[in-house]
Amino acid sequence: MSHWISVRRRRCTAVAAAILFACAAVVALAVSPSPSGVQTAAPEAQLLAASQQLAGTSPIIMPVQTCASIAADTAFAALPNYPTAIASATVVAAANGNPAYCNVQGMIAPQTHFSLELPTSTWQGRYLQNGCGGYCGSVSAQAFPSCDAILGGDFAMATDDEGHTTAAGLGGSGLFAFNDQKLRNEYGYESEQALYVVANDLIAYYYGRGPNYRYYDGCSDGGREAMEMAERYPTDFNGIIAGAPEIYAGALNAEAQTWFYQVNTDSNGNAILTDNKLPALHNAVMAKCAGDDGVPGDGILTDPQNCHFNPASIECPAGTDSDSCLTPAQVQVVGLYYQGPETPQGDKLYPAGLPYGSELGWSVFELPPSANGGEVPTTESLDYFGLSQPYLRYQLHAPGILGPDPSQWQFTRQDYNELYPAANTFDALSVNLSAFRAHGGKLIIWQGWADNAIMPAGTVDYYDQLVAAMGGLSSTEQFARLFLFPTVYHCGGGYANSSFDLVYPMVQWVEQGTAPSSVTATDTIAATTLTRPVYPYPQIPMYNGTGPTTEASSFHPVNSPAGLDYSSWIGNNLYSYPVGGGPR
Repeated sequence: MSHWISVRRRRCTAVAAAILFACAAVVALAVSPSPSGVQTAAPEAQLLAASQQLAGTSPIIMPVQTCASIAADTAFAALPNYPTAIASATVVAAANGNPAYCNVQGMIAPQTHFSLELPTSTWQGRYLQNGCGGYCGSVSAQAFPSCDAILGGDFAMATDDEGHTTAAGLGGSGLFAFNDQKLRNEYGYESEQALYVVANDLIAYYYGRGPNYRYYDGCSDGGREAMEMAERYPTDFNGIIAGAPEIYAGALNAEAQTWFYQVNTDSNGNAILTDNKLPALHNAVMAKCAGDDGVPGDGILTDPQNCHFNPASIECPAGTDSDSCLTPAQVQVVGLYYQGPETPQGDKLYPAGLPYGSELGWSVFELPPSANGGEVPTTESLDYFGLSQPYLRYQLHAPGILGPDPSQWQFTRQDYNELYPAANTFDALSVNLSAFRAHGGKLIIWQGWADNAIMPAGTVDYYDQLVAAMGGLSSTEQFARLFLFPTVYHCGGGYANSSFDLVYPMVQWVEQGTAPSSVTATDTIAATTLTRPVYPYPQIPMYNGTGPTTEASSFHPVNSPAGLDYSSWIGNNLYSYPVGGGPR
């Protein structure tokens, strides 16, 4: 059997522009539970009416094989370079606005488990590969994008576990990498290329043809995977959405997350700063810096780079302590959180610290659970047991060499140098995207300005370097744009429960050539719903001076005072290495 032989050589063909026009007409009704934001759900009757209206103009590609035949076909085990076993292939009935689809579960050698969802009667020629998060280790559930739901099926989708299964216990999420370079490579990038090849082959088998367009969407580790695809496999995807990308994997896990654990640990191993102090801290930051979009009191910090807040401003009076203020020791911790990891000589070990506005989210990653204060060990923080410890113990050194506990890490140039060459497998910092641009690829990088896990200043610095390498801002924006969403935490949500969609703007850019000039975010502040435009970096929204302050149409773009202001740090040289290269 030879159904895979020509899949990767097939040329993409255009999908009728009528689809995009129709989708644009009803996109406000969409539900988008993808990693790139969530739109408010429309009434089911409206979605149904929209789908029926579009049914006559949507070019549907019907299967030429049965779903069950995929599981019965043993030839996939002979797929060149990617032998694949299909565990099951079953039809899932249409429900909750999703189309009926063939649910394919399988494994790619050596051990990448994957899920592929193939619409049984509503596919319109697009493939979407979804990334994973954290250290992955499981196959995540997928959700059809907004235009997919409105058009009745649109995308075929796939995702995987990055080549390993997560182990239980302290640091177990990183154990897969301890003594196996192949599994490190699979996690780093190879599993995503393998899934791309296998999914496209299965699509071609089921429908008798490959996709017209191929997209990738991921956040956090999935955002890192997205950048790996643009850097290492530049001709695979037409459009890539990289959210809050963990592109500084080594420096983030070993330096930044270890820093947040260490500087908040007292002599007894307990947290100095506890969750009960975060509301007062956040309120003080908002009082100082929110309303910088020209609307005083709107509760939105639009440009944290231009915020200048001193945590000592809410220090408790001598000899007192309450939830409304910070002790001197807590003031010091907060300052070090905003600063980020540094050597004793003042060299930055990561581009920046946590952003102003992210404070309420520190309870998720940086601080151990302690809603009412009290003594609680910092080893119970996610940064320690779920991120720093798995990396330092099992991924820092060459396979088979056990690394230190986070409590033993030193913030020195010597320890920083220990990150390499192992981190070259995981980092995705190459700014030479010439091949991706030449392929016609489009890239949307996005992040929340209040990200409480991966500091957005690092993403900004990467984009600044990309702009310099790709011929300036105007040239770079022809294929790559950065969107920074105020109020948004790590990969979504945030202190205003923000919602937005990036899949449809990417489809428009790839298939119609219309680059996104802004993305509308819907926020909720003090029970008031409002919209704000988010412009490509380095632009930020500013109130026109007239019009409703709750509507995006009342704002216009201006350049951020801190835009394109690169933060010099110890890893300045990392961007210039060829893809997959790095310090040795």
